Amino acid sequence: MKISIVIPAYNEEKSIEKTIKTLLNQSYKDFEITVVDNNSKDKTYEIASKYVRTVNESKQGYIFAVKRGIEETHNEILTICDADSLYPRRWLEKMVKSFNDKRVVATYGTAMFYDTNKFTALVSLVFYTVFLWISKMLGLDNTAGFNFLFRREAYNAVGGYDENWKWGSPDIDLGRRLKKIGKIRLRNKIVFTSARRFKKGGFLNTTKMFLRMWRQMLKNKNPTVSYDEYNKTRN
Repeated sequence: MKISIVIPAYNEEKSIEKTIKTLLNQSYKDFEITVVDNNSKDKTYEIASKYVRTVNESKQGYIFAVKRGIEETHNEILTICDADSLYPRRWLEKMVKSFNDKRVVATYGTAMFYDTNKFTALVSLVFYTVFLWISKMLGLDNTAGFNFLFRREAYNAVGGYDENWKWGSPDIDLGRRLKKIGKIRLRNKIVFTSARRFKKGGFLNTTKMFLRMWRQMLKNKNPTVSYDEYNKTRN
């Protein structure tokens, strides 16, 4: 199976090189990488374009950058990778196995912080992994964008990312719609992600925001957390 990796990026000069290198080092080799620079004011485009195909998206916002990247690619499996996350060498190899089952339309996994002390990193892994499994058992697949793969055919069938989405995570919204047409698999495969969103908004306040959003989506409601509020924590 061929995979298209899309990396939306805004002012990511400090991290994007490391992210790209971990993806280029994957044991699974049948993939392409496209970085979508979303009007960065730093050297994101310059750095990314040294390694992989890089395009510009002038319309500001995560959804627009992701959609542009998907439109620029053609492979049957898609994944959206955060520009500040690090990917273990066998990540793609292990995650793509989910699609050997033709009923599976998407797969996602867990994460841990790499830029905190070891104790906080371990707590983040345990807490987030348990949270994902509880959420799944309760009926909501928490398909966070940094560790989320899906079939292009299924993505197109459900209408892709919704440009008019105004509440919370567009990735989880996409996962909810994908679940209506196929199976979504949760795998205990780790991605290393940055804690900067939690540091910026405060660990307690940011966690409360995500939990509030999660409780509302669990009830199949649109979160009261606005997309703009959620999106601020991405940069």
